[in-house]
Formats: sequence, C-alpha cells, structure tokens
Amino acid sequence: MFNKFKNTSSLIPRINTFNPLMKIALSIFLIIVLNVILSSHINALSYNASGNEDLLEQLDELIADRKIYMDQRRAKADSVEVLINETMDKGRQLSLYLEQARLWSDISTDSTINVCNRGLHLSALESDSLYMQLFLVERAFAFFNRGRVHDCIDDLNHVEKSGVMPGVERRFHYVGFATYVTLGAFYEHRDQWTNYFVHGRKHLEAEKRYVGNDSSAYLYCDALINMVDGKKRMMVTSLKKMLEIADESDENYPFVNTILGEYFWETGNYDESVYYYSKGAIANIRSANLSGVALMRLGEMLSLTNDKSRAYNYLAVSLDQALQGDMKFNLMRLNEAFMDVSSDIDKDRHHKLAILSGLVVVLIMLLVLVAKMIVNKRKEVKKLRVVEERLARANLAKETYITEFMGLCSSYIESLEDYNRLSRRKITAGQAEELLAYIKSGRIIDEQRRKFYEVFDEALLHIFPTYIEDVNKLLQPDKQIVLSSPGILTTELRVLALSRLGIDDAAVIARFLGISTNTIYTYRNKLRTRAVDRASFEEDAKKIGAF
Repeated sequence: MFNKFKNTSSLIPRINTFNPLMKIALSIFLIIVLNVILSSHINALSYNASGNEDLLEQLDELIADRKIYMDQRRAKADSVEVLINETMDKGRQLSLYLEQARLWSDISTDSTINVCNRGLHLSALESDSLYMQLFLVERAFAFFNRGRVHDCIDDLNHVEKSGVMPGVERRFHYVGFATYVTLGAFYEHRDQWTNYFVHGRKHLEAEKRYVGNDSSAYLYCDALINMVDGKKRMMVTSLKKMLEIADESDENYPFVNTILGEYFWETGNYDESVYYYSKGAIANIRSANLSGVALMRLGEMLSLTNDKSRAYNYLAVSLDQALQGDMKFNLMRLNEAFMDVSSDIDKDRHHKLAILSGLVVVLIMLLVLVAKMIVNKRKEVKKLRVVEERLARANLAKETYITEFMGLCSSYIESLEDYNRLSRRKITAGQAEELLAYIKSGRIIDEQRRKFYEVFDEALLHIFPTYIEDVNKLLQPDKQIVLSSPGILTTELRVLALSRLGIDDAAVIARFLGISTNTIYTYRNKLRTRAVDRASFEEDAKKIGAF
C-alpha cells in the first residue's frame, strides 16, 4: 500500500523531538494556561453533574490509586527482562522482547523503542524476518506516540516494501489506521487532513479482512470507516454494538468510549459525553495506558462547567501522564486543547493570572527539582552503602566456602590415612574378616557424611543466617519447619539449600545426601504443598539471601 504514497512524508507536519528544557518549558506553559482556563469566567455548559456523579467519584478514586496500576504493569515488564536474561534460546528471547515491548507500549515510548531496537538487532542476527517486521510495527506505534511521525511512517513503509508477512498484517494495519486517522482528526482544520483519512481508511478496510465478521474488532473498524466517511450516526450504532460484546480487556475499549464522548459533546448531549469520557478514562487508568486522551477531553469539557476543581485535577493528571510516558503527540494535543479553551478568557484577567500562576509554578518546580536532587543524592549514597555491604558479604561468603572446603578436604585426607593404617594392620594381623565386617558396617561412610552435614549446615547458616526464617516465610503459618536441634538442618532443608546453591539435579543431590532420587522428589513435593504460593515456591526459595 505504501508504494502508492512514496511522497507521503511531505504531508506529515514536522514534529521535532523535545529536549528536557523544552519539556520543562512546555509543562510550565501548559500549567499556566490550565490555571488561566479554570480561574477565568466562562459561560458554563448546561450539564447535570449529579447524573454521572457516581461514575466520576469512581474515576476520582482510581486517579488517586493510579500509581498502583502503573507499578503493576512496570513490574510485569521488568519480570520479562529477567526471563530474557535467563534464557539462551534466541527464539524465546525474541518472543520475550515482543511481549516486553507491548507491555511498555502506552506507558513509556522511550522504553518501547529501546526494547524494539534490541529485538530488531537480535532478529537481524538470527535472520528472522517475521520478528523484524513485528518489532518495526511496534516501534512505529511508539514513534507516533512520541511525536516522531516521520520515523513512524518510515518503519511502516519498510514493512510494506518488504511485503507484510502472515501474522503481522492485523497489527500493521491497526497501527497504520491509528496513525493516519488520528493525524486526520488532529489536523482536521488543515489542508492535508483528507489525505490522512484516505490512508487511514485503506488500513481499516484491510484490517477488516483479518477479523471475524461478528467480532468487536470488526465493529470497531466498521465504525471508524463510517466516521471517516462522515456517517456519524452509523458510527455510533456500530460502537454501541461493540460495547455490548466487549469489556475493558478489549484493547479498543477506551478509545471507543472516547469517540462516543466526542460525538455526544459535539451534538450537545453533555450528560452522555461525560458518561463515555469517564468510562474511557477509567479503562485507561486500570490498564495503565498513558496514551489515552479520554481524561484530557473530560477535563476540558468539565472546565466549561461549574466543576472547576475536578476539571483542574483531570487536566493536571493528563499533563503528568503525557510527560511521564513521553507522549509528545498528546502534549501537542493538550497544548491545542488549552489554546482553544483559553480563547474565551477575559484578556486582562488572563494576563494577571498567567503571570501569577507562572511565577508560582516556576517556584514550585524549582523547589521540587532541588528537593528531588537532594533526595536522589541521598538515595545514591544509600545505594552505594548497600552495594558495599553486599560486596563485603559476598567476599565473606566466598572466604567461608573456601575455608570450609579446605577443612573438609583435610578431614577426608586424615580419614583416608586412618583407614589405610587400619587396613594395613588388620591384614598384617590376619584379621581380613574383621576388616571386611567393618567395611560392610558402613561406619566410615556414615562418619564422613556426618562431617559433611556438619560443615554444610554450618557454612550455609553462616552465609545465610536467616535462612530458616526466610524459608518459613514462604510456607503456610501452620506448616512451617522447626529444627529439632539448633544449627542442624533437616534433610528437606538440605535438599532446598542445595537447590539454592545451584544444584538442581536430583541424582546429584541424592549422592550428596545418601538418599534415593525418589525421596528427593517426595521432599520437594511435600514442601511445595506446604507453600503459600505453590507455583513460585521453588523459584522464590532460590532467591533467598540473594545479594
């Protein structure tokens, strides 16, 4: 498709990358405008706030807890990084890179682009064209959200020119229509908007071929095609049908509600508009999606009502999210939205409030920056101290292991010498049968194994003094391990400890402990059944005392 539009780049408005100083300047400017908008006299819309109060209160609660959802999604992305580092399978690594890129999508354009670049590098080394296209498409979407529209189009063109591979088509066309339709909506007052909608419509038509006729995705594509064609009522019908079969887990759910909120705002049905904007904003927060605009549009609308306090909060959070996720395209949209609203402000009051708000904001930002610098310095010092302590413990652990190992080897040598002398004496005295009986008794092996247990238990508890307590934290309160004698581990604890030290082979553990492999499996299963979290117990146990 893109071969037909080789000069498309000339249609795309220039959106330069923001440096940190410009980001700070823009944030100051937008906050100034925000204060102006909400402090000035504006003719309030005719809006019944009580009709959606329960929904808005729910949204307020979610906004207050939004960090929880963000931390959960970031934790998932970080956990994938651990899996990437643990596997040597390149195919598995490519799959994990793609999963991680999609987890970072909508919350950090920088992280998404970085992961995609790593995936592209590996897919090039492995000559994997499929994953190369998948990473290009994901990176294109991140470029778009970051305001790097030319880079976005370049990646999409690259995929198109090389031939869109099976398994890539749907995502390719999804990103394609999202890019062009959004550009068309954003620049609808410019000469080029028609070209954007034409490109976007073609992607929508193409995507419909890859989804079921009765699916929510099909209705979504159909609705947007009607929107592009100017058939707003048909668009609304399709979107409402989609909401009947889709829930918040649907990737298009937030945007569908945002479109409906936009439609009802334009048609003057403000109660319905607030309802759908709120549903879209709630879905965005729960999914930790920083690229959504429902909250911004809701705040902009409420700023034209008497609900100024709530509007201020919504717009301020929208600004914070756009800066946090480096969603420069949203920053531009916020800027334009603020400019549209501020045009109705009294000029004199606007000037005074802008200066006052600007001074306050600059002062607050300077104080916050200084405070953050101090806090960060203290954190760095604290981290350095922690690292030093960990290194010291690690060195001590190595020295302990070496000392105990040397002692154990010395003990074994002495035992062999004693056994050699005993054997020589018995044979010389013609007491071969007594010697054979002594050997059969197993006393030698039992004595050496006892010494091994003593050394092993002492070394482990010296290196990990809280090992027993840490293991019990992973077990149910009524099923915890109690030592019969202080400092002497049970067999099940030794099995677990050997796994902690990197010995997972049941046969090797069995030889160490002088028990059967079946017994090893039995101990492991019994411990797992006593765990708080059975699925992660063994992995959690391996992390005990990790530096």
